[in-house]
Amino acid sequence: MAITLQRVPGEYAAHRLAPDADIPAEAWDAPFVSIGRSHDELSIITGNGIHIASDSKVGPWLAYRVPGAIDFSATGIMAALTAPLAGAGIGILGISTYDTDYLLVHADAGVAAEIAWRDAGIEVE
Repeated sequence: MAITLQRVPGEYAAHRLAPDADIPAEAWDAPFVSIGRSHDELSIITGNGIHIASDSKVGPWLAYRVPGAIDFSATGIMAALTAPLAGAGIGILGISTYDTDYLLVHADAGVAAEIAWRDAGIEVE
């Protein structure tokens, strides 16, 4: 299976807020935003330079996406993308949307992640 990744412009940060917190309007001021609410937390991934009053912030991250829409019957894509990084000792933050998958790596691991992916036959644009 041939897989290509595209780098999403910018740097990103992950914020943790209380599960009942409101979503701050400034969260939407980035080209990529992901918001997830659970019983335990409200997680917001947005541009690293965007200030959100949160309990905790981790970043900067670089974001990569699988271009196009992935069919729901496709299997093994996230495993194929994460295995080379695990082998290189690089942690990830994985996010799936309706259409595709995103992988975020710490900014200081971006070059090593791209090398690991390319060595595994994954094209990085």
